[in-house]
Amino acid sequence: MLLLETSEELLPARNVGWIVRSLGERGILSAVDAVLLARPPVSDFTRRPDKAERARLRAEQAAVVVEVISSYNPQAVVCAGVPFGHTRPQWIIPHGGEITVDGARQRVFADYS
Repeated sequence: MLLLETSEELLPARNVGWIVRSLGERGILSAVDAVLLARPPVSDFTRRPDKAERARLRAEQAAVVVEVISSYNPQAVVCAGVPFGHTRPQWIIPHGGEITVDGARQRVFADYS
């Protein structure tokens, strides 16, 4: 399982794609069965796009990441838009714990014990 998130720097989708591609070139993407992609922040204190623009920016970023991952690992399940990382509301992810991605049912399960 690979957890990916962007920072609060509001990177364009193209830049995020370059970063993920570098993970593919290093063999990291081919070594995982699933990728959880955090819902990216698309606004800050100085930039607040309307709802439609925020949705478009998130969709662009997810599409680029899915495209790059599929070129390096077509069998990987990619779950985009998970609310962890630099977003609100925010899930707390159990790093080192058990996370299961059910691609068929489009569900993520985490064991916090």
